Amino acid sequence: MNFFRLGYFAILLFAFACMGDTMAARAESDASPSDSTEAHSSEMIKGVHAPASSTQQWQPPDLRGLVAQIKSKPQLEAEAGKEYSLVELVDFAERANPETKVAWEEARQAAAAVGLVQSEYFPLLAVKASALYAREPVPVPLTATEAGFLDVKDQYVEPVLSLEWLLLDFGRRKSAVTGAKFRLLAADLGFNARHQQIVFGVQTAFYELAKAKGKIVVAHSSLDAAVKVKEAVEARSKSGLATSPEVSQAEQQAAQAAFDLEEVIAKERDAQVALAQIIGVTPTIPLQVEDFSRLPLPNNLADTVEQVIDRSLEQRPDLLAQAAIIRQREAEVKNAQEAYYPTLSFLGQAGGTFDRAEVNVEGTRLPWVSTEQPIWAVGLALNWNLFDGGARKKKLELARASRDAALRSLEDSRDKAISQVFQFYTDTRLAVRRLDVAGTLVEASQKSYSQTFESYNNGLSSLVDLLNARQGLSQAEYTLLETRAALLESTSALAFASGDLGPDFAGKVKSKSEKP
Repeated sequence: MNFFRLGYFAILLFAFACMGDTMAARAESDASPSDSTEAHSSEMIKGVHAPASSTQQWQPPDLRGLVAQIKSKPQLEAEAGKEYSLVELVDFAERANPETKVAWEEARQAAAAVGLVQSEYFPLLAVKASALYAREPVPVPLTATEAGFLDVKDQYVEPVLSLEWLLLDFGRRKSAVTGAKFRLLAADLGFNARHQQIVFGVQTAFYELAKAKGKIVVAHSSLDAAVKVKEAVEARSKSGLATSPEVSQAEQQAAQAAFDLEEVIAKERDAQVALAQIIGVTPTIPLQVEDFSRLPLPNNLADTVEQVIDRSLEQRPDLLAQAAIIRQREAEVKNAQEAYYPTLSFLGQAGGTFDRAEVNVEGTRLPWVSTEQPIWAVGLALNWNLFDGGARKKKLELARASRDAALRSLEDSRDKAISQVFQFYTDTRLAVRRLDVAGTLVEASQKSYSQTFESYNNGLSSLVDLLNARQGLSQAEYTLLETRAALLESTSALAFASGDLGPDFAGKVKSKSEKP
């Protein structure tokens, strides 16, 4: 009997230990809000109801708690006055952009899902206990003509440790684990793809901002030239060598150049906002970026377009993630097929019964009697659904349709990826050739403007020739700037489309950003 009681207490201690571990894990992973926050939240939702009328706005309660959460400051902010390189901005964005954290949490969810399905390989162990205190009157015939009743009082406790272990399911758990692991693989690849999207977004926004700053320099130069032409025309007018319409034309050109400068300044502001948004910081602190003219330019493409396309199909994380999703869908099809087979489980129970009872027969109270007996049971359970109204068949059809849809989606993405690589490859090659022509155009335009300005001062050229030369120089400088930006943008787009913005690139970015 003492051994039985010792086993009973061991069961209780084991149950309390498991419960303590569970509560500790929950306390560690799920931090509860403070009492003040919880009280404010309760007050916020107290009495919330639907709008009373469709013609009037709903009057919200005190929402300061929600507003405070919305206004929470970002963890990272830009440094005022610091000139950021592209490498530094990429590293900054990967740390500050909330999309990377979202993708990371999605990958963590997929990893938890793998552990969830793997837990089905382990037995289910549970402690069950029931306690009862009851009074049960039971009618009893005393004689042939007289009846009475028994007044039974019962005190009953039964703790039981139960075990259930799935032994055979014809591969159902294995296919579920396989599908979960491929889902995790797809989530990890999606995490890398999100990083590549952010890197490409930072590159694009950086080039737009750098181009806008370069246009401001060109616009200032154009304005200086227009003012210089206006001053020259005014000087000739004072000498009687220029007419009033010519002075007006020069003033109009100078005013137009000033307006163009203000326009590119406004575009520079928009580019600032776009860059801050992709990085994940507030645009209140302007980002200072390195000079556009210092950015290195590619002069040729080492690989053929076929090599770049082949490389993109091997390393683009979005395509690989879709291929992993197909494997997940195939595992789901297999799991749906295995649902037609039975399952075999082992069942076991061990515990004890503690019972104490008193009987009162027509006023005669018998003494309390008690019993302490162990209980146990072992066995096997076979579960085989023979008819379910076609539910398994429909689930199998859904799984196959989902797999086929993933296949078609991958084919579409592959074709689009090939088209993107081809387009950006040809854009880069054309931009390399156009860059040399644009440089030659600027040199010729600068020479033409200088000679025409000198000739105008000597009275050998007309104002129309001078204005055309000045406009031609400004247009040539803008063309060179746009060509440089187009080359940089097409190069980064080609790297993104081919999957070259992978972990190796991210590692180079971080190592460079850590240099003093």
